[in-house]
Amino acid sequence: MTSPSTQPGSPSLRAIETALARAATEVPALAPLLAAFGPLFAARAELRASAPGWSGPAPALDAERFTQGVFVLAQMEHGQGFQDMSAHLAQAAQTLLPVMVQSFPAVAQELNILSEAIASGALPLEDLAAAGFGETVQVPGVGAETLAFAASELVRPFVERQAQDLLALVKDLPWRQALCPVCGNAPDMSVLRRTSDSSEFIQAHGGQRFLRCSCCASEWAYKRVSCPTCGCEDPDGLMVLRAPIRLFERADACTRCNTFILCLDTGEMVDIPDLDVAALTMLPLELQAKAQGYAPLARHPWGDL
Repeated sequence: MTSPSTQPGSPSLRAIETALARAATEVPALAPLLAAFGPLFAARAELRASAPGWSGPAPALDAERFTQGVFVLAQMEHGQGFQDMSAHLAQAAQTLLPVMVQSFPAVAQELNILSEAIASGALPLEDLAAAGFGETVQVPGVGAETLAFAASELVRPFVERQAQDLLALVKDLPWRQALCPVCGNAPDMSVLRRTSDSSEFIQAHGGQRFLRCSCCASEWAYKRVSCPTCGCEDPDGLMVLRAPIRLFERADACTRCNTFILCLDTGEMVDIPDLDVAALTMLPLELQAKAQGYAPLARHPWGDL
């Protein structure tokens, strides 16, 4: 059940490089941040390209339960979740941690200690995988936030690659939930795209809205005018925050539950940027929304800067 996703030099990797170069020119204030996260985005894309997808038989899914809101991994026997990728994490660490050391000098010493702990076996790979999914793991000399950030980046290419296969199993089934149809996590951004879908539920005005999962990067169609947190559809309860120049970027906020989600409007775009780069480029909007008292549905790794 595996198939290639992204290869070095592929359109996806080129899209990252192109988006980074364009963003650094258009938003020079973010150039240092783009220079820090850009190499990580690129290295992660290459790692995802060679990562195994879902191995073995496709999981048996109940289509009726899915359409009622039971996401794919919630239907797995014994709460299996994503397949264990710990055997691949030593190689992933050799690929990503040196990039992170160069990109994030403030925590370089901690990342080097983490790398040594992985290489020596002092940190079992199963524990590293658990840390990547939010479990508390301790490594002497490595702060909890640094470990959580690094571990989540190490597991993410494998999670995203498996999710591609799982999402394909349900691509023709309706899903009207605000949480991910694959893993049940919250979205960290949304995208508006013009499509041929005429469904009033999805399309509304200005294109189809997709939410993107903060955990596995799966995308799914969702109502255009609706708060993904509380379901508010009252225009008086919904607010759009924009920058006066970059009108294709916005933050959709809800005054009822005080949450927001970033949104990229690609309706008039010829070249759609890589979504990780696009989300990073919208950091000023994210900070603006937080300053006005709104909280993100899911945080980005740079969100607390």
